[in-house]
Amino acid sequence: MKNTISLFLLSLSIIAYSQSKMIVEYDYNFAHMHGIKSFLITDHKKSYFFYVNEPDVTYKTLEKNNFLGLNNYHVFEYSQNNEEIKQRVFMIPPKIQNPIPKLAVEKLADLKWTITNKTKEILTYKAFLATAEFRGRKYNAWFTKDLPFNLFPWKLKGLPGVVLEFEDDEGYIKGIAKFIILNSNVDFPTKVTKYFDEKDTTFIIPFKKLIEYENEVLKIEMNKIIASSPKETKYEMTNIRDAALEKTFEWETAPAKF
Repeated sequence: MKNTISLFLLSLSIIAYSQSKMIVEYDYNFAHMHGIKSFLITDHKKSYFFYVNEPDVTYKTLEKNNFLGLNNYHVFEYSQNNEEIKQRVFMIPPKIQNPIPKLAVEKLADLKWTITNKTKEILTYKAFLATAEFRGRKYNAWFTKDLPFNLFPWKLKGLPGVVLEFEDDEGYIKGIAKFIILNSNVDFPTKVTKYFDEKDTTFIIPFKKLIEYENEVLKIEMNKIIASSPKETKYEMTNIRDAALEKTFEWETAPAKF
């Protein structure tokens, strides 16, 4: 009888654990936007990463305000089962006619992290420093093994723990965990999840196609600038994506240029 009760309680705890969520709130910098907030929420099966254009907001206040200030484009859904990450498509060349793609998907591999011996305390957790290069940028990430998740923001996958702090070498993207909610029973925010409802999505394109679209739009915009500039203006042929978060890609033989 005792064994039966123990097994029953263990089953309940496993079910509760699998259904509970963890939320990480980061102080966040992205491109020219400093002092904003980003959020990472997971249930072990899926995770969502997004940011809001507010400096002092918390997840609880976001819920109360129906996620006011959510950036509708910088949202990501990662699936633990198939290791795929989905993101919104928002740069479409004029030649693309209906149906317009709304999502792009890619299989997300682990980054080749180098875990160092450096440690520090973040939110009372012991964090380890790791470094990696990813798509044209060098990253530092501090992660902890003290939490029961392997959880990462954006695409910084592959560390054995929860990423509490991250930054690239140019300061383009930076996040520092300021608050963690454990064992939360909140639902995933529908204002985020609605973008990944395949029933409402015309079709999903491969991530590589997304980059082709973005590069084409960037070239069009740059050609407009060149056309409106004085004839004597000289332009250096640089990577068209130097101002983007992902600058180069593993399938390229050379970076895209103007």
